Amino acid sequence: MTKLLIPRDENELVLLTSLLEGNRIDFLVQNEYFGGLYPGLNIFPFNERVILVAEADFDRASLLTRDFLDSIQGEPRQEGQAG
Repeated sequence: MTKLLIPRDENELVLLTSLLEGNRIDFLVQNEYFGGLYPGLNIFPFNERVILVAEADFDRASLLTRDFLDSIQGEPRQEGQAG
């Protein structure tokens, strides 16, 4: 599994995992349940959650997440945050 991105908050996590599921991309959310116990700032390793995808799906997942996040924010994310 390869690190795809670290969501900023719970809403972004839910939207991105839903997008991946809808496109049949297998993923894993590292620290999925424990990370929700301590809301607030993302502090690794306590509450930071990381979306991981298979290397075979990485390019497609990166493109989907980048396009989706760009469309809802109106401005592109910094290089390296999604892919």
